[in-house]
Amino acid sequence: MRKESWPALIGLLLLLNLALLGGPRARMVLPTWPPPTPTPAPTATPSPTPTSTPTATPTPTPAPTPTCAPGRWEHASLPIPTLGRELPYQVYLPPCLDPGRRYPTLYLLHGYPYDHRHWDQLGIDEAMTAGVRAGRWPLFLIVLPGFPDDLYIRTSGGPGSVESVMMEALIPEVEARYPAMPARWARAIGGISRGGVWALEIALRHPEAFASVGGHSPALSVNKAPPAYDPLILAQEADLLGLRIYLDAGDADWALEGARQLAEILKARRVPVRFEIRPGGHDDALWAGALEAYLDFYTEPWK
Repeated sequence: MRKESWPALIGLLLLLNLALLGGPRARMVLPTWPPPTPTPAPTATPSPTPTSTPTATPTPTPAPTPTCAPGRWEHASLPIPTLGRELPYQVYLPPCLDPGRRYPTLYLLHGYPYDHRHWDQLGIDEAMTAGVRAGRWPLFLIVLPGFPDDLYIRTSGGPGSVESVMMEALIPEVEARYPAMPARWARAIGGISRGGVWALEIALRHPEAFASVGGHSPALSVNKAPPAYDPLILAQEADLLGLRIYLDAGDADWALEGARQLAEILKARRVPVRFEIRPGGHDDALWAGALEAYLDFYTEPWK
């Protein structure tokens, strides 16, 4: 380096030194940078608390409601070779019959000039079914036989009559064909008007076969039977021990006096008898209105 260059170099170094020392004349300005913006710490997103899904309670399947067969009528006929004809009859099978059991049986005879449908028309099956469902009466069968006029009106008892048909043909037929209990305590017989006379004649001549008998407005005052078949005579002589007897008539009923006379004969012999006088005459309205009372009487030994 040439000697004349040294002074210039030295001056330049002095200026640089002054700048570094912050001298008043010259200062090196260093660039400034903004402080770094802090990166925010990531906020932890809370994991949702798992919600338990309720387990559905299973709905129990309802047990089937016990059901039973409804009550119904069955219609049949009975061949009577000695008469050369068939007699119609119908049997009411009440609801809920157990096929493995046998039941008491109530035989009901129609009035004249009606036929075997008389008691059905009065409403005996509806009354009986309502009472059974209400627990008022036990289950039992109802049998309604029908008889032609020549047999019903022109015979009084014994062979070839309603009595022999009932005792020798119909009752055995019913007890063989239907679940009917073949025992005295399980049988009852009743009837209206002319049927009331027949019911009394049959039961008073066969007290060993029936627990109960009912004469409803029995037509005793016009009955022209021989003494051997006349209920008013039989009531004085027959051994009626254990036979329950029910008599009733209307206060305007022409059959009242005959029913009253029979009741007095029985009471004189100290034979238990139920005798009732109802408002009304000799007609369907009287008997239909008394159906529940009749069934109370007939079913009493079967409870």
